[in-house]
Amino acid sequence: MSGAVSTSCQGSTIKRTGASARGESRRLRLLKKAGFFGSYPPGTSIIRATSQEDLRSAYTLVHDAFVERGYIKAVDCRMRIRCFEALPETATFVAHVKGEIAGVLSVVPDTAGFGLPADTAFKVEIDQLRKRGRRLCEGTNWVMAEKYRNTPIMTELMRCAFAHAMSEGYTDFLGTVSPGHVRFYSLLAFEPISPVRSYSKDAYDPVVVVCLSKDVVTQRVTDAGTEGDDNAFLVDYYVDSNPYHDTVQEWAVVAQGLFKDPEALAELFVQDSHFLDRCTKAERKAIKRFWGEEVYAQVVATPVSVTA
Repeated sequence: MSGAVSTSCQGSTIKRTGASARGESRRLRLLKKAGFFGSYPPGTSIIRATSQEDLRSAYTLVHDAFVERGYIKAVDCRMRIRCFEALPETATFVAHVKGEIAGVLSVVPDTAGFGLPADTAFKVEIDQLRKRGRRLCEGTNWVMAEKYRNTPIMTELMRCAFAHAMSEGYTDFLGTVSPGHVRFYSLLAFEPISPVRSYSKDAYDPVVVVCLSKDVVTQRVTDAGTEGDDNAFLVDYYVDSNPYHDTVQEWAVVAQGLFKDPEALAELFVQDSHFLDRCTKAERKAIKRFWGEEVYAQVVATPVSVTA
């Protein structure tokens, strides 16, 4: 393909000229052979979770996977819900295969109220980006159901998350990954920005913060026509063939509706999980600000049903 290609998302535009794939690198061929790219299983759908039912199934998958790995302690509701999940701007994407949940990936915005999940272990490094005026988000809840781990579903969720980040105007997309996986993420333009540290409070979980910068992606787009295979693949993967650029804004509008529905919020954050009961006074104050005083008041006033 030749000529100029432009993808525009809410004021953020990436342009390239004359990019063309000239074959594939050995590393990319191996990753495709391992199942990380290509066609996903028949019956697969990837959407943004916009209802309490979708969010409940997503947070249950995350809870069960993290409990199994020893990252967190089990809770009665079997949902991993933190303050970050209570943010209206947090976007949780889910993959279903024939109606069965197969994978989850959430994108959390950096806020004055809660910061980012990785601040617990990497605040010094993240603050350096903040001081430079960068607009940050973090990929979290990265979980795949075991039988779908060797499929392209997770990388497809990553494409969706990238389109969302571009649409929302984030300059840097952060994630915490195992040191052994850094090389894989480097193919997708993520760069390590921290030393290895343990992320979990309940188990030794050594990870590295990797950062996908809009500046780096833009440079790789520019280089795609002259520097070879991986850059050409990156351009096609994130920009030319990314099907989610046209849908993430529509999903965002629908998702905001959930956080204007006191009954739905009460069901998810009060009745099902008792999340608000576990929050500190400061956390409740921040959540009230994010939800709005009227919605928050209706949520906390909603009677909790008791089932036998």
